[in-house]
Amino acid sequence: MTSLLIIFTGFALYVVGLIALLKTNAGVMFLAACSGLVLLSSIDPVLLTTAASIVPSEGEAYVRLAVVFLSILFAAFLFRGTITGIRIAFHGILGLVLSVVLLLLLPENTGLSWLLSAVRQPLWGDINAYRGVLVALGLGLSLILILISTTKKSK
Repeated sequence: MTSLLIIFTGFALYVVGLIALLKTNAGVMFLAACSGLVLLSSIDPVLLTTAASIVPSEGEAYVRLAVVFLSILFAAFLFRGTITGIRIAFHGILGLVLSVVLLLLLPENTGLSWLLSAVRQPLWGDINAYRGVLVALGLGLSLILILISTTKKSK
């Protein structure tokens, strides 16, 4: 159970940290994470083979993980400074939902051994039973937060 909490804490620090530091829209970050997960199915096999030769045991898995995390980072930088005030708290809540969704989806999509060890824990199974609800909740919150967000106005 502790490894599951450590992994969740790492994901949450990454996502919520980006939200707090860059004041970025978590709804866009959630959608970017979803697109990163979709991109995993279309990664060039040559890139994966090259990564596997550089890091023999899990190079391919780390490339898959990097695709998802870099898509979140790119969206965070692209939409930095788009939220202000108390709205950061609502975006932080969505950031926590995104962290749970990443915890549920990344083990089977990346194949990293340290993520797969978390899957064997009973708490992960209990949370995984609500996977569809959590993804739908994240998508709904994302769309709401994107719709109510204010954008920078050029002068």
